[in-house]
Amino acid sequence: TSEGTHNLNNGIKRCKSLVSKDDDDGGVNKKRTPTAYTPAHHRALIALRCAVSKRPFNMVKDRHYIAEVELLRPGMVVPHPSIVSSDICNIYTQSAEYVKSYFEVRGR
Repeated sequence: TSEGTHNLNNGIKRCKSLVSKDDDDGGVNKKRTPTAYTPAHHRALIALRCAVSKRPFNMVKDRHYIAEVELLRPGMVVPHPSIVSSDICNIYTQSAEYVKSYFEVRGR
């Protein structure tokens, strides 16, 4: 509906107004506390890269990507593309449930 789109656009504007003007580089130059490595975190980052950057699931088979992972974490095994696909499906399913329950509560 037009009202739903209007609300969505207003939400986007509010969100953007909360983002710092200094964050134009996407936070690349900000100092961050290192996050401890976990295989689950690595898989989440791969799923995020595929979804946000429209990368194919089989990007994990790219020899340069594998070399990068090996450089940063020797001995680390990169997940198979089917695992990446499964992870993204699971993230979508769980997110859809969250969004559904969010709007059910808000609609009451």
